[in-house]
Amino acid sequence: MAGTVGPHDIREARRELGRQLAALRKTAGHTQHSLAPLTLYGRSTIANAETGHQRPDRTFWRRCDEVLHTDGLLAAGYDRIVALEREYRRGRCTSRATAAAEAMIGTGVVVALEASRPPTDMLLQAGASPLQRRQALMAGIAAIAAAAGLVPESSGGPRIGVGDVARIHAVIALYRSMDYEYGGGAVHQQVAAFAQTASAAGDGATGDVVRQNLLAAIAEARQLAGWTAFDAGKHCDAQRHFLSAERAAVAAGDARLAARIRYCQARQFQHLHHNRDAVETLRLAREHLSAAATPAITAMLDSAEAASLAALGDHRQARERLGSATDAYSRVQPGDEPEWMRFFSYAEVLAQHGRVFRDMARQDPRYGEQAVFWTSEAIAAFGPQNVRSTMLNQIGLSSALFLAGEPDQALAVGASVLDHAKHLSSARVTDRIHNLRRDLTHHAHRPAVQQFRDAVIAVTA
Repeated sequence: MAGTVGPHDIREARRELGRQLAALRKTAGHTQHSLAPLTLYGRSTIANAETGHQRPDRTFWRRCDEVLHTDGLLAAGYDRIVALEREYRRGRCTSRATAAAEAMIGTGVVVALEASRPPTDMLLQAGASPLQRRQALMAGIAAIAAAAGLVPESSGGPRIGVGDVARIHAVIALYRSMDYEYGGGAVHQQVAAFAQTASAAGDGATGDVVRQNLLAAIAEARQLAGWTAFDAGKHCDAQRHFLSAERAAVAAGDARLAARIRYCQARQFQHLHHNRDAVETLRLAREHLSAAATPAITAMLDSAEAASLAALGDHRQARERLGSATDAYSRVQPGDEPEWMRFFSYAEVLAQHGRVFRDMARQDPRYGEQAVFWTSEAIAAFGPQNVRSTMLNQIGLSSALFLAGEPDQALAVGASVLDHAKHLSSARVTDRIHNLRRDLTHHAHRPAVQQFRDAVIAVTA
């Protein structure tokens, strides 16, 4: 299957799964109207899923299996589609990697990689510590950036061409993977230096097309610098980089990338409890996008807005935004989204469901069970490379379990969080652990909860 899967295969697999759903529904004696409330989804979702025009999440297919008593048949079909999409993306990544490797030829990058062999060999040592592994990876990325002329010490105002833009994107991807695995605190200084050097290269672009592409690459580098600074708790630096990123994206005429950057700004506002500012920023992004919005970008903006609305107490509108985000994501087509939107999977939408229902559960404990459900779904959906996202949602799960009246389970999850948090350099993770204390109130009389609270205080002191 490798290298042979295309969008047509994925579309046909969706249509076939939809036909299966329609046949099973009719066999069970259901109309689309009668099946919809039993699955907890709308009739339009049933109709569009049956024609292959929407991509409902796995929870939808699992609910259909339960209602129609199909022994997991539909969920298995969904899993096959996910596998096809993964294979398709892998093929595209291989093509991009080949192109990037070709772009590196003649730049000295191969020589730099050979020079970095000692720290790379460290990765192969069975006894290498996480810190040694991180240092080796950082050394390797720095070697690539230096050989490509993309670090301050080696920049001399050269002319910038298509190959240079490709190399900037390659280095951004490497730093981004480090951020996912180790947290912004581990990489924010190096990313900031790289982003500033990339920005300085803007005057060396050869031709309008290259300049436009270079500005977009600079915007991505600045966005990553802002995101890692935010994750490291360097909020002033984050705001500075986000503003530079926004200017570069606008100058490049890339409204979609500008929306991504405004989403990042809104996430920082949310973390700082400025949720009204977050809502306004997300709505500005949506307004400027207009017809340029894609399903994934719409889902990203709507789900983030739902979280802020819930924090502001507007639970009705928050749930409406969650519905809009879910509907938008079901229309995502592989290959039709910007390359930098690969970070946004359905796990992100599920995570925002968890946030909304946790806020609702703080006012009404009856929502605690749903908060646990959605947060657990998000954790299951995040891949192993998303270490920080998984950790943040595990913290959320501990909160949800306390809110749902399950303190023993909450303590078990919380203990795991405290044990693994030390491997991440992320102020966001630390701040979220600190916030766990607000959800312990109803169980504070239990000695085990008191001990956990003391442990949380010690970690975040």
